[in-house]
Amino acid sequence: MKKQWSVKDPYPKEYAEKIHGDTLTLQLLFNRGVQTQEDADRFFLPDYGRDTHDPFLLPDMEKGVGRFLDAMKKNERILIFSDYDADGVCGSIIFSDFFRFVEYENFFLYNPDRYKEGYGLTMNVMKAVLEQKPSLVVTVDTGITDVEGVKTLQEKGVDVIVTDHHLPGDELPPAYAVIDHKRKDSKYPFPWLCGTGMAFKFVQALFKKGDWPLKEGYEKWMLDVVAIATVADMVPLRDENRMLVYWGLEVMKKNRRPGLQILLRSQPYINLPRISSNDISFTVGPLINSAGRIDHANTAVELLRAEHAEEARWLSLRLQQANMERKKMTQDIVAAIDDIYKKEKVPPVIVLGDQAWFPGVLGIAASRLVEEYARPVYLFGKGEGSAYKGSSRSDGSVNLVELMKAAGEELFTAYGGHTMAAGFTLVEGKEKDIAHALNDAYKKIEKKENLFEDIQIEKEISIDEVSWDTYTLLSRFEPFGADNPNPAFLFLGVPVANIRRFGNGAGHLEILCKQSSGNIVKAVLFGGGADALEKGMCIDIVASIEYSSFRNTEEIRLRIIDYRVRRD
Repeated sequence: MKKQWSVKDPYPKEYAEKIHGDTLTLQLLFNRGVQTQEDADRFFLPDYGRDTHDPFLLPDMEKGVGRFLDAMKKNERILIFSDYDADGVCGSIIFSDFFRFVEYENFFLYNPDRYKEGYGLTMNVMKAVLEQKPSLVVTVDTGITDVEGVKTLQEKGVDVIVTDHHLPGDELPPAYAVIDHKRKDSKYPFPWLCGTGMAFKFVQALFKKGDWPLKEGYEKWMLDVVAIATVADMVPLRDENRMLVYWGLEVMKKNRRPGLQILLRSQPYINLPRISSNDISFTVGPLINSAGRIDHANTAVELLRAEHAEEARWLSLRLQQANMERKKMTQDIVAAIDDIYKKEKVPPVIVLGDQAWFPGVLGIAASRLVEEYARPVYLFGKGEGSAYKGSSRSDGSVNLVELMKAAGEELFTAYGGHTMAAGFTLVEGKEKDIAHALNDAYKKIEKKENLFEDIQIEKEISIDEVSWDTYTLLSRFEPFGADNPNPAFLFLGVPVANIRRFGNGAGHLEILCKQSSGNIVKAVLFGGGADALEKGMCIDIVASIEYSSFRNTEEIRLRIIDYRVRRD
């Protein structure tokens, strides 16, 4: 689908009187809603002490920390129950690090199997959890809607502390403590931490409350995994999150985890001294997520905990193999769906399933299709499971959960999630009805703005401005992510010096663009490009400016978002 290009309005003249900076810096600050010099200073220089909110403002934090410290004092068995995605995995590591720092050994990390046990502290995992004989269970990135599971544990004499960042349901779980900044009674000033961020706040509170033989601020060594989870979970990179990722990247550069060190060194596109949030988005996050999708989340957990190089290398290889398998599955699903819509009209809501599709990769495939077709997508499959399970992604026009509810709850044995991303399990036999039901409901439901119809452009600049100096200026706006996107610029009338395809199956496009000086700027488009493009043409490009060190060659290049051949 051809997308519209939308260039943001230029900043007004009086804006330059309030904030100091060159025109490009001012435009980017204006686009991000920064209105004062003080806000600009805070934006460019995140400070751990200043930007960290008091963890005891979170509901039940005092109570939860008290119970946790009492359990440690009595050497009780503590079980950390986490989700199987990157957020849950990294949250496990927060507690693993804490126990290692304070030399506490009576604990167990539990990440459920996505396919055999499913999401959350449900009855499916109760037997396995109780076999560990814990007296205290702490959830990470899950638990806020697990009313029955929490009730069962509490009735069996196992206290539960829920730490989660998802929206509570109508009823809070009857846990010993429920720590979630999205509770209606929360006084916490920033409601957008990820699950690992919430786990970090709990550990931060433990460091404040307990008496430990550690230097003040020692918990900062955990910020590398907080950064990975925060970027991978796509929560807004503003306020406290921006600070956590900013300093988390600095901790990653120190490279204190042997497993993470070996994993990063195996990636040709990552230069550790310059590691960025984009590296997490495109490489580190997907690698960690692939464990829970294809293998088991424990592979990623043990890699991040690994202390010996031999073990780390084996786990790193296993993780990379899982990621390659995930990529292949995703590509095959997207290609199959593209083939369908070469022959058929694309419906308002794409709803497709196949028994062979592996449910763990459907969320990624759905995201790709939303970007391509600019509409909600629901995909479902069985893989090796017994029931059809699915993932959905929204273009922003509808709340996915509300759309499923409107389509008919009798279609699903379970469904839930967020406005933009949700999961579901189909009632047997309903796979034939879901497409019609969702599209029928879509016609009647109230719709909002489609977020994928326009490509948002920060500013028009010249191809001559692509340089190390410009990249250095843009680096001040790092880390990039949700609510602080990597700036996309418009380049008009760019001469094409040469083109080539590269990568597996020649699926990527490289365009050599000529500056007025005669210098060449490389521009890459991953996963696309029209065959009609030829040397000597002039094109308009929307692209971000990025650093690359592929095969130890350092360069500044363009990452193309979209382009058009000029006909004038």
